[in-house]
Amino acid sequence: MVGISSKPSNLDPRFALDAPSQRICQLLFDGLILLDNHLRISPHLATKWDIKNDKLYRFYLRKDAKFPDGTPITAQDLATTLNQILDPNFGSPLKAGFSNIESVATPDPHTLDIALKEPQASFLTDLTLVKALPHRTQDTSEKAFKKHLMGSGPYKMVSQTQNKIVLEKNPTYFGAQPKFKKIIFKVVKEDSTKLLKLKKGELDLIQNDLNADTLLQLKNEANLSLTQSPGISYSYLGMNLKDPILKNLKVRKAIAHALNRQEIIQHLFHGLVSPAQSLLSPLNWYFEKNVQTYEYAPHTAKTLLKQTKLALPIKLSFKTSTDEQSVNVARIIADQLRAVGFEVELQTNEWGTFFRDIKNGNSQLFSLRWVGITDPDIYYTAFHTDQFAPEGRNRVFYSNSKMDKWLEEGRTTLSDDKRKKIYSKIQKQTNQDLPYIHLWHYDNVAIYTTRLRGFYFHPQANFTPFMEMWKE
Repeated sequence: MVGISSKPSNLDPRFALDAPSQRICQLLFDGLILLDNHLRISPHLATKWDIKNDKLYRFYLRKDAKFPDGTPITAQDLATTLNQILDPNFGSPLKAGFSNIESVATPDPHTLDIALKEPQASFLTDLTLVKALPHRTQDTSEKAFKKHLMGSGPYKMVSQTQNKIVLEKNPTYFGAQPKFKKIIFKVVKEDSTKLLKLKKGELDLIQNDLNADTLLQLKNEANLSLTQSPGISYSYLGMNLKDPILKNLKVRKAIAHALNRQEIIQHLFHGLVSPAQSLLSPLNWYFEKNVQTYEYAPHTAKTLLKQTKLALPIKLSFKTSTDEQSVNVARIIADQLRAVGFEVELQTNEWGTFFRDIKNGNSQLFSLRWVGITDPDIYYTAFHTDQFAPEGRNRVFYSNSKMDKWLEEGRTTLSDDKRKKIYSKIQKQTNQDLPYIHLWHYDNVAIYTTRLRGFYFHPQANFTPFMEMWKE
């Protein structure tokens, strides 16, 4: 029995956006390819693929995969899914991510061709979201498919209600059979209720779904185990570079040196996050470790502020949402900045107002996060001049023509080695220019009964490791 905080919004993979939906979909459906435990592209339904002219992808499908009703999986099943996602009348929220696709074709039942308009290095990573659905039962909308939710994954759907989802092992799955015959996901919203159910043995496992204070209460329970593993979600302090104060690099460096991240990590997160020095986690193959960092050095911060010739204290506003943890982080950061010569005004608003202000550039300091970063093309999204908010997601209004060139090269260079060199330069330049101050990566944390064996974390904290677990 696995505890989750919210019911998946949609278990049709063509419409699944929220984390519970996508994670359970990974147990029900198969894709052409997947991200392995090192976040590298690995074969799945496709045993191999060729890339011609940097724009035509030919995938060769395995011939032993089938749906639970015995129907073989063919290229047409994947082509139908992809064409529906691309259809503007279909309404899939995944459509925008595949706007670079020119055409989809099936030369034979086990070959799928996807032609792109322009080279796109992140294409394979994006393609991991596309799953095989039986094309004969697919409808022009999501509604009909809900009646016969059929995938080819290691598990199949038994039932779903408002508070419970039951999956059972799929005996026709082409891969290794999972050890659990059945998995039940139970929706439990309140942390206090989850805590009680874990203690009583009514839940076997909860991952990334309890706050730090609750985890501390459970950490020393004799019948429970806690596993902590590096994660890939990232938090940062953003600074509006259109602001006349924050456009000064020495001010940004002073802010970076004023922050005692370790104090926040220990006292607020109880060590359940890890300091970041890049948007990319050290788990990511493109991570560059040799970058400029800014250690806690209040004396250096004060010296830098004096060199700016600005009148002290320097007044800044810090905007955050009303989320309790976000407010607590903002308060500590504000106190640390006041200690070196800033006067910080905290402004808290409900999420909609807060986020609208950030997108419209109506801010100075703010804190946000990027969830589940896998491909380094995130740097283009966050920092290219063409991505200025509100249309884009460059919410700090960072612009550097040299960086723009590298970011464009990074998203069209298909060679892993060449691409790694490009993103090495990008990470180094970003840390010099400081559009963001890196805060931390959120660790993956699970607490579970000691009778559970074989648990481990995928970096994305998905549910695929559940296939290898068993209970004594």
